[in-house]
Amino acid sequence: MKIVILQPPSPPYMNVKRDLAGGMGVADPSKRSRFGHDPHYVTMPYLSLLYAAGVLKRSGHEVTFLDAQVNDLDKEQVVAQVGQHGPDVVVQLMNLPSLYGDIEILKALREGLTGVRTVAMGTVTISLFDIIAESGAADAIVRGDAELMLSPLMEEFEGKGQGGLFERSKGVLVNQGVRHVTDLDALPPLPYELLPLEKYWYFPFGVGVPYASIFASRGCSYHCYYCPYPMGFGDRIIHRDPVKVVDEIEDVYHKRGIRAILFRDQVFTMDRDRTLQLCDEIIRRGLKISWLVETRLDKIDEPLVRRMKEAGCMRMQFGIESGDAALFDKVGKDGAAGKLEEFFNNFAMVERVGVAAHMFMLVGLLGENWQTVRGTIKAVQRMKPLTLQVAVVTPYPGTGLFDQAKRKGLLSTENFSQYSGFIPVSRTEALTSEELVQARQMIMQAHSRAVFWKRKRHLAELAIRYTRDGSLWRRLQRKYRGWKMTSVATSS
Repeated sequence: MKIVILQPPSPPYMNVKRDLAGGMGVADPSKRSRFGHDPHYVTMPYLSLLYAAGVLKRSGHEVTFLDAQVNDLDKEQVVAQVGQHGPDVVVQLMNLPSLYGDIEILKALREGLTGVRTVAMGTVTISLFDIIAESGAADAIVRGDAELMLSPLMEEFEGKGQGGLFERSKGVLVNQGVRHVTDLDALPPLPYELLPLEKYWYFPFGVGVPYASIFASRGCSYHCYYCPYPMGFGDRIIHRDPVKVVDEIEDVYHKRGIRAILFRDQVFTMDRDRTLQLCDEIIRRGLKISWLVETRLDKIDEPLVRRMKEAGCMRMQFGIESGDAALFDKVGKDGAAGKLEEFFNNFAMVERVGVAAHMFMLVGLLGENWQTVRGTIKAVQRMKPLTLQVAVVTPYPGTGLFDQAKRKGLLSTENFSQYSGFIPVSRTEALTSEELVQARQMIMQAHSRAVFWKRKRHLAELAIRYTRDGSLWRRLQRKYRGWKMTSVATSS
């Protein structure tokens, strides 16, 4: 069969990072009034889409991967370009903040292309199946990992299905039960040849630095009540063979000129021995790459971080969520009660070793009040993280937080286009939505004041380093191009 795998464009007035928040996606506002994607905004492929393309190719299908975000396509252009491939099936990703726009794109494809069957996939299909099914946009919906279910679904379309895997519900074909991959090494290599890798960029690496996204592991065995990752990627961590991971890195390093890797693992250092083996492989093969990870602060130690740095790790990202000890212990990270001081010490250790440490904070966990906000501000002032992201808690459908917030009457809306990760869509028992916005601003302002001189020193150190290695002019040009793209997008 001819199959188009589609990463849809961002809807009007938003830019979506589709691979984040457990596949729910997060979004920032845009002035763009059409479907598309602002050229200055981060672009990244949704890895499960790419794996699905590889699985379908291995099954003998003719597969095209169309990323309408990185190519900034509007709705009409999407329909036209998909139509040029003459597909039998279009498989499209769905995300939470873009849900209504994604449904609109899928409807346009179904109505504009005669005989094409449409398939919806993504984390939101698990918790919001009814909305997607009742929209009339999809012929079939995959719940769970599309890598497992798309090949059997194509057989079902061809009348060759073995039975027992799919059923009809609300007028659409859907797999029975939510299924997740249990062996990442059994998946085919990612078909990077389908991607315009030169167009992707991610801000820690900089504009003009092509990168590749890779899983060394997937899933999360923790159950933080606000987090959609276990739902989106499985509630147990599965690991790839570190040698095969580095094989993949080496392949894109030599064939595609990739020098930066974004690891999309939910807890990268969960298995310490595997992490060390991966680092040793990178070092042994002499791969000069920069890479970044997300992990937990209670899953690192100084010897491990030093080895990671030697292998090219330039940035580690950590979720502390709340700096207030009482709130952290009560409703913070699963399995981390009583560890806040350890988190703080390990965060400082990462910076001391010389790896950039990025901190995530949340405002609006159940029980948040002005006292807990002040506790977070004191923690930020103490830690002085060079980079900090403060998000307003989003109660993602399917999580314990969503269920509790709805039961307690704390949700202010179920318009999912507002569920961007930064717009307050609920309140706490003590703070209104407006006060949560105020609290977020207070934390960010306190952070800016706390790190003013630290940032100045950091910029001076970078200028000296880049002058010595001769890259300063090139980096300034890239920064100017990024600034210029931002200006053009803002004025359009």
